[in-house]
Amino acid sequence: MRDDNNKKNTQMDMVLVTIIIGIVTFGVLMVYSASNYYALVTFGDSFDLVKKQGLYACVGICVMFFVATRIDYKMFNNFNLALTIYIGANLLVASLPLIGHESKGATRWIRIGPLSLQPSEFAKIATILLLSAFIVRYRNKLSHMAFLACCGVIIIIPGGLVLLENMSSAIVIMSAGILIMFVSTPQVWYYVAGAGAAVAGAFYALFLANTLDPTVETTGLLGIVLPQYRLDRFRVWLDPWIDPRGDGYQPIQSLYAIGSGGLFGQGYGSSIQKQGFLPEPHNDIIFSVICEELGLVGACIVLLAYGILIFRGLSIAIRAEDLFGSLVATGLVGLVAVQVIINVAVNTNTFPTTGMQLPLVSYGGTALVVLLASLGLLLNISRSAKIQRAGK
Repeated sequence: MRDDNNKKNTQMDMVLVTIIIGIVTFGVLMVYSASNYYALVTFGDSFDLVKKQGLYACVGICVMFFVATRIDYKMFNNFNLALTIYIGANLLVASLPLIGHESKGATRWIRIGPLSLQPSEFAKIATILLLSAFIVRYRNKLSHMAFLACCGVIIIIPGGLVLLENMSSAIVIMSAGILIMFVSTPQVWYYVAGAGAAVAGAFYALFLANTLDPTVETTGLLGIVLPQYRLDRFRVWLDPWIDPRGDGYQPIQSLYAIGSGGLFGQGYGSSIQKQGFLPEPHNDIIFSVICEELGLVGACIVLLAYGILIFRGLSIAIRAEDLFGSLVATGLVGLVAVQVIINVAVNTNTFPTTGMQLPLVSYGGTALVVLLASLGLLLNISRSAKIQRAGK
């Protein structure tokens, strides 16, 4: 007798599709509201950035549906293909010091004509694909320390390369990779020990920030992992007012925006802080504008939408047809969840200042299109996920 629990979907998860398109649409509206003053002053056209964001959104949604309907996610379970994608993405990241475009003191983009590509976005997806394919290939060795070490190397290589210029993206890559390892291996104590080491590292960074001379640049390995500007961010995190015109400026202005929003906000388009106080309010700091204009209620609705997206993604991971699909779905959901957590934490000054976009909302071409393509892969996995019978 056929078990209904083993039936498979033939349609993608339409609830997830609706949530994704809803968040992207909301993001375009917020980019306009947050950027119109900045765009008018900088480019002479208040619609300059929102027109680009609208184009990115349309392209990204088309790519998402193409991946969801025309590409079989199982093709990436080919270890050699996944490895090729992984090597290519890491080479792009490694080439940044040579061919990268510097902006605001960071070299994170490769400029090709009018387009700017951010290799770290490709490295995130490549790491998830290779790590998932590797675990599937060696699933019988999940309890071996050597196997875990190889998984760690797969995560650390792109994480280390990205860390040189972008700590937040490195955290996202490593977090998504560790999440995949966590759900696929039985040794929980490894991760408890790792979490303890991470907490100890954070406290050590705070200790260094408060003991080292801020006028003397750090050198050696410490200077690579924690250069002086990163230590300065840890220093002002505890008290932004020690440097209100420097590293403390952004968290102070962000908190002003959040506080002035109150319960229901100032109204869409009525933010004061976006008018020259918040640096590039359409980008990493856009959550503060959301809080100021839509208030606590609006911010909670936005977070609820992300919560539904994450819940649906985890449901797809649980019901995936095979282990590879389950691991990839887990990693993709982890990407979104970690980015939301870091962005909101930075905006509310519960995490030291670092550049992290609010996924699907903040301005940015590469990040939006690549993330939508990734969510297309998640939707592709949902098309073959097992259907859960009501009441089970």
